[in-house]
Amino acid sequence: MHELSMFIMRVCLGGLFAYIIARIFRPEAGIGFIAGMAAFLVIMAYLLEFLRTRDKQ
Repeated sequence: MHELSMFIMRVCLGGLFAYIIARIFRPEAGIGFIAGMAAFLVIMAYLLEFLRTRDKQ
């Protein structure tokens, strides 16, 4: 359950930050751009977690 709750939290926060960033820098951006940016932020969160924990294994 921990992995699922972490995924849900990352998706929600990624969507929130993507919306805020898009409205600040590209006010005309549509929902597709915001969804793509949110997906990019979630992927980067998992990539950075992998890079941080790979030496500990």
